[in-house]
Amino acid sequence: MFPLSYIREDILNAYLSKTKGSKELYEEAMKHTPGGVQSSYRYFPPYPFYIKKAKGSKVWDIDGNEYIDYVMGYGPNIAGHAHPIIVEAIKEQVENGFQYAMPYELQIKLIKELKCRYPMMAGFRLSNTGSEAVMHAIKLARAFTGKDKIIKMEGGYHGTYDAVATSVYPSPKEWGPDDEPKTVLGSGVPKYFENGTVIVQYNDLNGLERALKKHEGEIAAVIIEPVAMNNVGVILPEKGYLEGVRKLTREHNVVLIFDEVKTGLRLAPGGATEYFKVDPDIVVLAKALGGGVPIAAFGFKQEFMDVMYPKGKHVHSGTYNGNAIAVAAAYANLTKVLTNDAYHYLHIQGEKLSKGIKDVINDLKMPLCVTSIESVGVIHFMPWEPKNYREVITNYDHKLNVNYWMGMLIEGVIIWGACQLEQWFVTLAHTDEDIQKTIEATDTVLRKLKE
Repeated sequence: MFPLSYIREDILNAYLSKTKGSKELYEEAMKHTPGGVQSSYRYFPPYPFYIKKAKGSKVWDIDGNEYIDYVMGYGPNIAGHAHPIIVEAIKEQVENGFQYAMPYELQIKLIKELKCRYPMMAGFRLSNTGSEAVMHAIKLARAFTGKDKIIKMEGGYHGTYDAVATSVYPSPKEWGPDDEPKTVLGSGVPKYFENGTVIVQYNDLNGLERALKKHEGEIAAVIIEPVAMNNVGVILPEKGYLEGVRKLTREHNVVLIFDEVKTGLRLAPGGATEYFKVDPDIVVLAKALGGGVPIAAFGFKQEFMDVMYPKGKHVHSGTYNGNAIAVAAAYANLTKVLTNDAYHYLHIQGEKLSKGIKDVINDLKMPLCVTSIESVGVIHFMPWEPKNYREVITNYDHKLNVNYWMGMLIEGVIIWGACQLEQWFVTLAHTDEDIQKTIEATDTVLRKLKE
């Protein structure tokens, strides 16, 4: 998280003036919960603003300030806030019960819809969060292969499961050589994961091959975001990279897990798997799946079906798995909201926003670049598009990034999450007017910062 000293005095004073009610709530919250928030990186200095309501493309804070929202719950609200079709599905289900912990028909229908979108998957199991689904995917890969170690990308965030809570935010002093990054443990992660999780760099096929050869016969799975987003903004896979990852994992008899928590059901009906035409062995979905309610899923190919209990020994369990309200919302979202026309609209609006912001940057001749893919994008505060985490950390103008983000808040736009290296999410609720106001706000803020 950025230090308070990064924020320009005029921007800080404007924020303090605009959010007096939030300051009061923050001071009250701090008496009861660390940072006044329920997820660590929702805190930012001097204090976060507190939301009162949300609808469509907008949120309103406790002070009555209106914001165009591109955080959208960090991605889940792909239809916008409180989409009427999803709201109605939830209302109908509430009348018939919240939580069964027993099977019912709509679960089957939802999984059949997921299989239509990911036809290479023979089955899916439902879970509650991306972190949970990642954990279950890794455990399934271990159970299937009989091997323990995994490989993940440096700087990649896959939730809070210990095996992947490694080398998420390593510093240059910690991360080791380019060709063999060190495994840097997150807070609270047991020391034995230094040997259990192997780190390679994103977009580095040679590094992946070296790691697979060095640990031949030990690696259960490679887990990767097809498009690196968590913790790095947006980094696109270089041409042939994902295909190369697929080829290497097959050659070394290693399970390939696509973490599609952010890309799934967003880049295309079948997510990055469809978009890049590379099929993993296991895919993890969350965020956009529920349209704003907590639900996740992990899908797997036919050979994994026999490993799962009751046919096999591997147990996947969870009290709230397949929760009735979440399933009702997800099924309505996938079958009634996320239609082919909806994806067309998402892609058009995403292109308008990224092009408009690129034009502003070009007009101002600032050493920044926009990286985007369909409805997701980011300004990288560096002169070129990065290809891995190290390029982001060592070349970013972090202070300019912070002041742009805070400046956009003053202009009434939440361009991305409070973490510095997040991204915008265009939704079905974002109108042409929203897009134009965001482009104009970017021009206003960057022009001021340049001066």
